[in-house]
Amino acid sequence: MAGISLRSNPSADLTRMTAPLQILVVRRDNIGDLICTTPLLHGLRRKFPDAVIAVLASSYNVDVLDGNPDVDEVFVFLKKQQQSHGHGRIGMLWNRWKLVRMLRKRRFDHIILANGGWRYARTLGGKQLIGFREPGEPDDRQPDVMPPPHGGFDEHEVSKMARLGAVLGAEETMGSTKLYPDATLVAKERDRLVSLGWSPDRPSVALHLSSRKPDQRWPEESFAALAESLTVSGNRQLLLFWSPGAENDPMHPGDDEKAARLLVRLQGQGRRVYACPTQRIPELVAAISLTDQLICSDGGAMHVAAALGKPIVCFFGTSFVPEWHPWGVPYVALQKPSRVVADITVEEVLEAFAMLQHKTQHG
Repeated sequence: MAGISLRSNPSADLTRMTAPLQILVVRRDNIGDLICTTPLLHGLRRKFPDAVIAVLASSYNVDVLDGNPDVDEVFVFLKKQQQSHGHGRIGMLWNRWKLVRMLRKRRFDHIILANGGWRYARTLGGKQLIGFREPGEPDDRQPDVMPPPHGGFDEHEVSKMARLGAVLGAEETMGSTKLYPDATLVAKERDRLVSLGWSPDRPSVALHLSSRKPDQRWPEESFAALAESLTVSGNRQLLLFWSPGAENDPMHPGDDEKAARLLVRLQGQGRRVYACPTQRIPELVAAISLTDQLICSDGGAMHVAAALGKPIVCFFGTSFVPEWHPWGVPYVALQKPSRVVADITVEEVLEAFAMLQHKTQHG
């Protein structure tokens, strides 16, 4: 991921590049957060079809924007917590400095702060900063234009982003979230799965094992029991997803060992279970596009599935269901009073899965 400006989007109409209006949306946090910002990007494009719409994303979430026709340019803010971008500390800081210098020269007409960050945004030199009021900061350290306060934990992130769009008169900001699977990657993943015995003609349910937060991790034994119950019928197939890496990785713990144990156990029983190892977001998007439904904890994979129109059973720990539930698709959310995902029982998940089938079939 060399350089500062990742790319100009080939899906966008490059004739817009001569348009005087330039808008920069800043969203430097997580995968799900940026996915929940895609309806805002679509609304801005509908309102300003000739504008240059750019996004300042992070090296962690930037691939969410692959193929998005609403975005003309993407700039990458290197995350210090992420090692895979290939820059050491000095290189990362140098890259960040060059990024600020480049963006200042652009003099964007509007900079929209999707996740706050007034102090950083001021260094970018835009003509107008749009964002929510920054808690604890005085009036002279606030965005230039602020929408009415949002509903906090009781309002969905997509709706919060729509409030920002309303400042510029963008109305179509509450639609579905948007992802655009790479056709080549989809075909490659389909061929790989077929070679393992998977059939595109049978129903496929995805299980995602991983969660970054400990209180949102469902136990391995529970996943095993769930998988066994779901495959009692010989027609249903399971696709197993997880975050790659070792369990003891201090920065980004993965579930390679857990997935390997589950696959040995389930495939040894003759279950139709297929591994879907994905190292990058585009691979995850391509693979989930082949599933029919997903069972997972709240997180990036959940929002990927929602953006692809997949019905979902989701586990919530300490995060808030009204704020982060799957957007625009049938779903059943499970959250215990303890706010610990491990307390959710297999029986409760099976009941939720049955409810999801009813929702999917009857609306």
